[in-house]
Amino acid sequence: MTLKLSANLRENLGKKAAYVREAGKIPAVIYGHKTENKNLELNYVEFEKVLEKAGESTILDVVVGDKAPLKALISEVQYAPVSGRISHVDLHEINMNEKINANIELEFVGESRIVKEDGGIVMHNIHEIEVRCMPADLVHQIVVDVSSLDNFDDVITIADLKIPAGIEVIDHEPEDVVAIAAKAKVEVEEPVAVAPIEGEAAAAEGATAEGAAPAAEKKAPEKK
Repeated sequence: MTLKLSANLRENLGKKAAYVREAGKIPAVIYGHKTENKNLELNYVEFEKVLEKAGESTILDVVVGDKAPLKALISEVQYAPVSGRISHVDLHEINMNEKINANIELEFVGESRIVKEDGGIVMHNIHEIEVRCMPADLVHQIVVDVSSLDNFDDVITIADLKIPAGIEVIDHEPEDVVAIAAKAKVEVEEPVAVAPIEGEAAAAEGATAEGAAPAAEKKAPEKK
């Protein structure tokens, strides 16, 4: 799958990025092996839609003005800390004839018997994997079916994943655990000590005082 993304060259670099964002654009840069970096402006709404579909593992046709499309991947998306809006985008231009490194998300599907019948939970230890492959072999996501987890401590490892031909996992070992069936933790509530009401505390202190005569009032022994 290849998606199209329109862009314009950001020629006036003296123009503050804040003004670009106020105009509904996103400052961006596209870079790659043996290519010159290009500063771009992206339409915010268009890029947001492309990002939702593409993630980091879908090849984009980046059309800059009236030039021929550039093949690229979304390398990094930065967000404003307060508003959460996209503030900057890095695009990585690729050569379709050279291998690339990319991240592929794992999509967990299905329901485990241990969850349905025994109240267990399925813990996801790995959510994406880094791979190396030719651009044409890259896939958007890899599906992980957790319905095979029938008993507690059953696991799905990297070796169990259905990795398409031509894709090499480079950041994990075959025995690394992707998902595991586990017992749900039962939280035991600690007893809470209840402080006495102010009046009750005063009454209790009074009762204690009445039960013991003050040392000054004790009768002295008679002199003979």
